[in-house]
Amino acid sequence: MEDYLRRAGATFRSLMNDLKRNEETAAKELGVEVSLIEQIIAGVHPIPFELIREAVRVWPVNERDFFPLRDDAPDGVILMREEDSAATTRVLQRGGKNYYEYRDTAMSRTAMIRPEWIRILHHVNDSDPQNQTIEWNNGHFLYQFTYFVGEVNYYYEFAGIRRCIPMFTGDSVFGLPFSRHTFATRNSGASGLILALTYGGRLLGDPQHELGALGAETARKFVIETGSRRQAQAALLTMHAQNGSYSAAYLAQQSALTLPQIHRMLKGEDAIDEEIVVLLAKAMRISPRELTPVMSDTEDGIVISRGKHGKAWLLPDDIHPAYRLKELAGSCVTPFSKAMEVGVLRSKVEPPFFFEMGLHEYGYQLGPGPVLLDWFDGHSPHSAILRPGDSFYVRPFVSHSFRLVANAKTGAAHLVLLRVAGRVAGDTLLEASMLGTGSVHRIAEENKCWYEAKAAP
Repeated sequence: MEDYLRRAGATFRSLMNDLKRNEETAAKELGVEVSLIEQIIAGVHPIPFELIREAVRVWPVNERDFFPLRDDAPDGVILMREEDSAATTRVLQRGGKNYYEYRDTAMSRTAMIRPEWIRILHHVNDSDPQNQTIEWNNGHFLYQFTYFVGEVNYYYEFAGIRRCIPMFTGDSVFGLPFSRHTFATRNSGASGLILALTYGGRLLGDPQHELGALGAETARKFVIETGSRRQAQAALLTMHAQNGSYSAAYLAQQSALTLPQIHRMLKGEDAIDEEIVVLLAKAMRISPRELTPVMSDTEDGIVISRGKHGKAWLLPDDIHPAYRLKELAGSCVTPFSKAMEVGVLRSKVEPPFFFEMGLHEYGYQLGPGPVLLDWFDGHSPHSAILRPGDSFYVRPFVSHSFRLVANAKTGAAHLVLLRVAGRVAGDTLLEASMLGTGSVHRIAEENKCWYEAKAAP
């Protein structure tokens, strides 16, 4: 609570700085004593809801602007034991029959990952996508990575066409948001399980709320044409030209291109090569990457990875490997999301090999043997034993390793890992890097006014 109050005070200070209010002006406009404002900023007094309501009334701010994220992983890792996961069991019906058994697995408030363990309760005898006994969902906002255990049918719909793909243990799928899908098991004598690891992309959070405030009609206007690379280039060029109110004649003059060339590029009739991208970007004072479209590598909205054909490699090297990694389903649509299956090769008597990356990491212990998880939170070391069915979350830049508890390699174990970017990735990461470590530290924890009221000595 002390840490949360401190960060809430820093959030309030940052908000006041953005609005160019000091303690005295803020207190006067909000109708409170200056001492209360000072206590809030110092992190010793919670922000009263009455003050927030008044601030929203008199300032151009939203209620959610006053609340920082809660840190539920102060030691860097969250563990969820298999028995704790089982305690969250709930059976949901579809079409009047028991369809799925859901269980929560390890989650963090700071990460955009919502991972569920799902037992498939509905059995079919075929792989017909038109099977009348299956029940479809309406699709959901989050991306979904699905890992399959057992004989499970994966049904999905794209452009009004329904398909069914038989899946086996180790297979995985990446799916775009709002894609309708469902699952059924083909083996009535064995459990059909999936790890449905849903996660938010860059539209989750503030962008979603902004689109909601602007309305559905305005939201549609943000979508650019991406049917082909040439169309996408033309759409990006048009968008940036409109943003800066640049005329075609101005772009031609500043880029040393001809006016007919600019018109053809804006219409998508001519491709824009790398050399011209640099010229146009300089003319509009943007980065060349802003005119470089990312084309989806999904097929019918999904990417499938078969476990037996997945790309695999040893880490750190082939001579003294600590892990055998296998690439699972993913897409360039979410370049900061990586899914993999990890075979743990070293025992606890061997030196550990530590992972460390700027992504949030979710993990599920598949078994069969126990695994020793070691991690360092920046202050002190920690360790825990992961047994089959346990799951965990690791926050960004926390060093961690996995080793077999058994000394013999017969105690082999496998993990499924999903790494997902938080809100500091892509353009945001580049912007933070431009500001430098000192400024980013102040963004994370602003604790002073933007000016000095007293004269320097």
